[in-house]
Amino acid sequence: MSRRLLPVSLAAALALAAPIASAERVRISESDGTALVGHWMPRPGGGSGPAVVALHGCSGLFDRTGTTFDPRYPDYVARLHQAGFHVLLPDSFGSRGSGSICTVPSDKRSITVEMRRGDAMAAVDWLASRPDVDPRRIVMLGWSHGATTALSALNAARPAHARNVVAAVVFYPGCSTLLKEPFELRVPTLMLLGEKDDWTPPELCSRLVERTWQAQPSAEVEVHVYADSHHGFDSTRPVRFWPDVRSGVKREGVHTGGNPAAHAAALRELDAFLAARAGAERRASSASPDVPPIR
Repeated sequence: MSRRLLPVSLAAALALAAPIASAERVRISESDGTALVGHWMPRPGGGSGPAVVALHGCSGLFDRTGTTFDPRYPDYVARLHQAGFHVLLPDSFGSRGSGSICTVPSDKRSITVEMRRGDAMAAVDWLASRPDVDPRRIVMLGWSHGATTALSALNAARPAHARNVVAAVVFYPGCSTLLKEPFELRVPTLMLLGEKDDWTPPELCSRLVERTWQAQPSAEVEVHVYADSHHGFDSTRPVRFWPDVRSGVKREGVHTGGNPAAHAAALRELDAFLAARAGAERRASSASPDVPPIR
């Protein structure tokens, strides 16, 4: 585990509107009868290339209007496009007539990680079937609830798991449930965590990774824990306290919000990881001093 810094890309910020304008609404049929709605955003210029299936967090894909994407997603789509990736954003909540589930207690949610892992696997299969996607270079990316979904979908200890995935990137997943079951990773995985996360505490994911390394010494899992960072540290919004979220470390509520330095560092790790694992073109960036590794 290590920490590094990188300035946020101005080019990606300026390109926010472009991927949304080119989004195509698609339907993906699942074996259980679910009609999963996805937003397909091919890279500018098209052509065959790598692709990312991006899994939203517990707030869903949209802001409170229900019609405008949460700013996080067009931001990342623009960045991924710049790196040469096609992007698919499955809408697990809208497909089931739901909005945000963040304030719903975990044991009362009508949409679960177990349900969403089917969405993730179906999305990967859909990408792999497309002539403009290289099936050898599909990456799974997720945030929070979507990150937990990604890890669950990739859990090779289960007979049914996502295939045709070359690598995974997960931002602040919840690892408590995964610690209670057999877990195996067969794809290189980048895990990005916030040191002060009181919603999905990093200690549990670090424990999961350590257990994975013990069982699989050759497992490729890269973990970065960012100092002074809460859940959602890659957000552009300031840190705030959510008293209505009772599923964190303390029942009084949780903190969420951005840390610019951690955000920049995570983007650098994301860029480097994707370039190395999926063969996408690595964008030039200014160097920054290394910090001694945690692991």
